[in-house]
Amino acid sequence: MARTDSLRIGTIVLLCIYVTCAIRNLKEGPMIGPDSREYKTAPLPRDVHKDVATSKDAPVQVICTERTMIVIIRADLHSTGRRITANELQLGRSTKSCKVSPYSDTEYVIEADLHQCGSELWIDGDHLVYSNQLIYTPEQNRYGIARTSEAAIPVECHYKRTHFVSSIHVRPSEGPLTTKSTLEGIRFSFELMKDDWRSKTSSRVYHLGEIMNIQASFETAEPAPFRLIMDSCVATLKPDSASVPRYVFVQNHGCLVGSKSAGSSARFMPRKQNNVLQMQMDAFRFNEDRRNSIYITCNLKVVDLTVNDVNKACTYSGHRWSSVDGKDEVCKCCETVCHLNEKPLTKWSRGSRLPNGSVSGDSTKSKTMTLGPIKVLG
Repeated sequence: MARTDSLRIGTIVLLCIYVTCAIRNLKEGPMIGPDSREYKTAPLPRDVHKDVATSKDAPVQVICTERTMIVIIRADLHSTGRRITANELQLGRSTKSCKVSPYSDTEYVIEADLHQCGSELWIDGDHLVYSNQLIYTPEQNRYGIARTSEAAIPVECHYKRTHFVSSIHVRPSEGPLTTKSTLEGIRFSFELMKDDWRSKTSSRVYHLGEIMNIQASFETAEPAPFRLIMDSCVATLKPDSASVPRYVFVQNHGCLVGSKSAGSSARFMPRKQNNVLQMQMDAFRFNEDRRNSIYITCNLKVVDLTVNDVNKACTYSGHRWSSVDGKDEVCKCCETVCHLNEKPLTKWSRGSRLPNGSVSGDSTKSKTMTLGPIKVLG
């Protein structure tokens, strides 16, 4: 009996030693992944926001704290059994420093300040929304081929406007805004709208030939005599506006050249407000390319009320160019080259310009914004 008790006590002691070592290894030592690489689990902060933006089963999880956005990415992002690498992932497009790092043997993680990595702030009802994109860019192998395509995955953090977020207190008395980005006091918006133009559409899926309603606008803290134009616009298959193939449909400082194409319904809509510009165009796909998602990128400019060769919005219709702002002669240069007008900017009634001065030439402020992915079905 004593011998049995001794064996039992010895077994318990050995078991305790084994468990203690295992705990120490998990806490302090590296873990070996299926690819024979070492990983260490990175601790998450304790001040996690109550609302977790995504499910734990999703390939990309977003955890929101009071100051940061934490994105956890499954190494098997596409659920195909192929692991992606940390070098193929990045949060936002603004800087290469927003890279991810290993989090566990099957996951990657990045934690960024709410205002870093190109995140954009907008307001949805009584919520602040910080939005960004997780960019996946597949690496090519030594033969110069990639087996998956680039992807841009939206990630967002939502906060009640009565809370403190990232050391900035937003007062509940503030009115709702439709902005998608903030640029030194000028708030730009770039949206796909419903047919009545009263609200943005919740779907980004179109069939070939269907009309897309595209609206750009800006807001300022105080009323000012300025107008919005689309200086240039391009459609691509990737979020990168410089990628190929590409279709430039607005160029030459506001000339909607897409409206000259045979059978095209592209046009600028009659302007109702100086701070809003609306455009319609047919949903399309690139020939000989099986991808059915497009991105539309436009350079938006805030200019003074003077309509000239470089401050205009022109549509080709009835064998002639016409301006939505009622001065058709400025559209004649759409057939050649529209030159920069060095006329100084008009001042507002308060005797000051728009925030932070002006850019040399015709534009006060500009912002390049992208819509997409927009899925176009055959």
